[in-house]
Amino acid sequence: MKLLLTIALLIVGFAWSGEVVGQEENLRYELGKRVRSYELQWESSSPESRALSTEAMERAVQEFFRLDLTGAAKSIDDAWFAMLPAPSELKRYAASLSMASAEILVDAKSPTLTLTLKELYPQPPHTWAQRAYLEIHLRSDSTIPKTLQTKKVPIQSLPMEIEWKLEGVAPGDFQVSATIHENEMIGSIHPVQISVVKDKLDRIQAIESWVEVNKRAARTSTLCTTRMMGRQLLLANRSKPFECDLPFSSWFQEFESMAFALRDSQPRRPNDRWQVLTDGKVEQVLRLQMPIKPAEKTTVIFALHGAGGSENMFFESYGAGRLIELARSRNWLVVCPRQGLTGLNIPVQAMIPMLEKELGLSFDKVFLVGHSMGAAQAIEQVSRSQERITAVAAIGGGGNARKTEALAKIPFYVAAGERDFGRGGAKRLSESLKSFGCEVVYSEYKDVEHLTIVQACLDELFRFLDSK
Repeated sequence: MKLLLTIALLIVGFAWSGEVVGQEENLRYELGKRVRSYELQWESSSPESRALSTEAMERAVQEFFRLDLTGAAKSIDDAWFAMLPAPSELKRYAASLSMASAEILVDAKSPTLTLTLKELYPQPPHTWAQRAYLEIHLRSDSTIPKTLQTKKVPIQSLPMEIEWKLEGVAPGDFQVSATIHENEMIGSIHPVQISVVKDKLDRIQAIESWVEVNKRAARTSTLCTTRMMGRQLLLANRSKPFECDLPFSSWFQEFESMAFALRDSQPRRPNDRWQVLTDGKVEQVLRLQMPIKPAEKTTVIFALHGAGGSENMFFESYGAGRLIELARSRNWLVVCPRQGLTGLNIPVQAMIPMLEKELGLSFDKVFLVGHSMGAAQAIEQVSRSQERITAVAAIGGGGNARKTEALAKIPFYVAAGERDFGRGGAKRLSESLKSFGCEVVYSEYKDVEHLTIVQACLDELFRFLDSK
């Protein structure tokens, strides 16, 4: 298992950063879309319906760590369908398909899409009715998407390629969704995102020049953040898929404001942002959710993802980003660091003053929340130093806490699923912390496996944090 986990982290876990190209990147993106659909359905389902999904999600987690990503995609869809009342054959078949755009960045001068529709994982052969057709929608990428344009295409066989010339589309980020219509039945295909970019060629050339000039420049957090964003934009221009949808139209503006702004100007950045911290030697990639309103003192959550994940997990998954919503409603800062096989590049204790300086904030409460490998990392961080740590949550995993007088004063929340392979480690951690004299809240969740445990425990977790 340890060897498989190591391989999974090496091959799958760093696809986001552009280190791996090819099929794994696209499969990781497809998994992300399916996990989000599953989690949204789980949130609105009854306990009885949720329980029906557990076996398939257990299978999906095992397949992920075996690197069977297409198998994991099918199992996640099976878990989703287990919570739906009698999904049709067409709905199941549509979910098995993958839609991709040849270009992630589309030039606003000639906005033409080339879409490919094919099977992601095998399903029983489907014989298409004579009048079956695909309806494609271009929608605004907003909280309440608005359909802007529609195209209908007959379906005869798969794979198929569709060319679509868009009319009068302003620059911005958009969702491309599709539905299959056959014999009065409808099946939805997971959507993809594109970004329409004004003066695309000129702006890409400017980014290439800036990245080349600054590739060996002295490390500062602002320069490292700008350089990371520039490299991701160049990868997007080569249509390298990522694990989640990124607002590249906004990224162009953000990159340009940081790279080409006057020296004394302060670039304006969104509340949901990527940041690279550096001590001049190493870099630490973060994704941040900033507080909505300025405050004299700020509560911060350091949210540490599990194995094979990234800084995007708490934003895009773990309950379709519900931890971010709960923190935002409290006006808290969320810091999600990317970590690899060796853990964090910069320890949490070192990040705290760096972030206070970079963001112009003052932290009064500091919470550590980790899942699986992130739970072990949270325990490692608080065992190193307890200074400024208010409370710690370890979910779906454990770790080896080291007893100190200061650690005994830290309250802990520990949770695991009843069918979670991290349950044993979580129980041992809880018992160990209690033996140190720590305040410990321990919870197990019925019919919950290793991935869904984060979503399942969020309400209780935030009640615990609110009390500290």
